[in-house]
Amino acid sequence: MTTLLGPIAPRPGVPLRVEVYDRIASAIRAGALPPASLLPSESEIGEAMEVSRTVVREALLLLEEDGLLRSRRGIGRVVSPTLPAAGFERLRAVEQVLADRFQDLSVHRTEVTLQRESATFIAEGIGIATTSPSLFVESVLSSNGEPVALVQEHLPAGDHLHSFGAHVEQLVENIDPTRTCLGALTAELGPAFGIGRSELTAGTPGVVRAKLLQVRPTSPVLIVTQTVHLGTRPFYLSKVILRPEAGPLEISHAAGRGHAIA
Repeated sequence: MTTLLGPIAPRPGVPLRVEVYDRIASAIRAGALPPASLLPSESEIGEAMEVSRTVVREALLLLEEDGLLRSRRGIGRVVSPTLPAAGFERLRAVEQVLADRFQDLSVHRTEVTLQRESATFIAEGIGIATTSPSLFVESVLSSNGEPVALVQEHLPAGDHLHSFGAHVEQLVENIDPTRTCLGALTAELGPAFGIGRSELTAGTPGVVRAKLLQVRPTSPVLIVTQTVHLGTRPFYLSKVILRPEAGPLEISHAAGRGHAIA
């Protein structure tokens, strides 16, 4: 219970249920709340974090949906015996997906460009007009000095970015260069992100991307196109190009309600 003590400090644009979710999820991931351990009651958690029981209940429901908690009749909520694995079927940054396979994975920023106008593909993905500006951020993920993935990310800029609130705007304008944009944003905003979609296709990198990945332009690669909403609005688009060494990648799906298990 000591890991959950302390009042929640609200962040602009981040719902309290998300803050509660983040604190409990972090405690589970860090092992402070061990697998199969019994969670304190909603009232106890609310008192410890100084939030309402309703806020706690909403956060716990999200944690159950994401496979971190389970309800046991007559007992209460317990930490899942087996935590969900990381994969593209959940909203995970590529460095998180690959972290288990590459312990020394590093992110190197290669380009940050404010594009005054946006291609149709980008504009549709992040919900802006083609005449609106967008931010392009490119990073190479390496292990032992060898590239394993190239990440090309697109986010809104200007007035459209400002419409998401000052906190989000500040995060985007001050992205941690040691993380991808998605990695830095999910670390701060957590489940404030809404629906997302990841499309996996086999392809070749072409001349420009091949140079960054240190492969031939015709070499086989896996391409993951990700689009993500922030709340209910389109916000993020990326292309993740993975060398064969980055695989295999596992995607599993739960039965019943159709939730994917990460």
